[in-house]
Amino acid sequence: MIIRPKLKTNSYRPVLVLAPGILAGAEKVVLTGINALYELGLNPLMIIIKETRAPHFANEFKKVLPEYIENITIDSTKALDIKLPYKLKDVLKNERLPIVLHSHGFKSLITCYIIKGKCPHLHTHHGNTAHTFKVRIYEKIAMMTMKTCSQVIAVSNKMNDELKTMLSPYKKIMVIENMLSLNNVAKIRKERSTQVQLNNNIIKLIYIGRLSPEKGLLPFLECLSKFHAKDRFFLMVLGDGVERPLVEKFILEHNLSSQVAIHGFVTDPSDFFISPDILIMPSQREGLPMTLIEALASGVPVIANNVGAISSLITHGHNGFLAVDHSIESWDKVLDTSIESYKDWKQNATLEAEAIEARFSTKLWAQKTQQIYQSNFN
Repeated sequence: MIIRPKLKTNSYRPVLVLAPGILAGAEKVVLTGINALYELGLNPLMIIIKETRAPHFANEFKKVLPEYIENITIDSTKALDIKLPYKLKDVLKNERLPIVLHSHGFKSLITCYIIKGKCPHLHTHHGNTAHTFKVRIYEKIAMMTMKTCSQVIAVSNKMNDELKTMLSPYKKIMVIENMLSLNNVAKIRKERSTQVQLNNNIIKLIYIGRLSPEKGLLPFLECLSKFHAKDRFFLMVLGDGVERPLVEKFILEHNLSSQVAIHGFVTDPSDFFISPDILIMPSQREGLPMTLIEALASGVPVIANNVGAISSLITHGHNGFLAVDHSIESWDKVLDTSIESYKDWKQNATLEAEAIEARFSTKLWAQKTQQIYQSNFN
């Protein structure tokens, strides 16, 4: 039996708003974060925006939301839904306490902006993808809207620097790094330490993320297919998305079926962190990826493109390796170096894993977030 903490009598109520997609970075932040706020004794309300064109995203999100978290689902029928703000305003009209709106994602940001009135409005910026022209337009609108927020939260110091430039002269930006979403990394580390390698000649790679253009899996597979020692690697792919048919087709056409296993979307990747030697992150754009934090806290080194805040956790040649750019030539060198050095990277990642776990604790994230909420009512 799980004993929930006694909720405090507060002078305000946090309302987190999200239009979820595939359960990935932003979704994990909200799921883990709202639970951590509840554990502090707050009584957060979760507003789930369900896209009626793809209702399964909201349905899957709600399935993994703890049952003790109060939540309300509102439907949205269009990308730019002018009725959505009025629906949100209607569901919040009976709140007895003052609310602080905390938006995640473009649609939530715009919706909260329209209805906020005198309510504090915080927005967590998870990074831009800009993989289509339409998305780039949305991101420009988002940047303009963020300037109206009571506070903008950046998930890394590098993102903080970028936002200072993009939002200038707006200065209400604070860094709260993403948290560790796994609560069993100590167990994972223990199981990794006793793992018996059946074939020491094979380097086990793992990819966790959306199968979409900005994540760079297809270019990585192209590099792997041409690599002179490709038989040294075996790749597990955890994820789903628009590029899955293309990924599966590429694997078949380039005879990679014996070296790449696609597991699809996995809600809890804990068991998959036990056996890998290296996490790959060939993303073209990132913020501070939660998968990166999960891997390092589990003792798994990372090879990645040097984008976003990845270099704040990966020391080149120490607990992983950073590609110079996105090119096949650059990743060819990454794979070559991995064969020579991955055991040293694993050792270093293992030694530093507990420190990563402490740095990215959910309690620390919740305390910092609570301080920002409170500051808007002082």
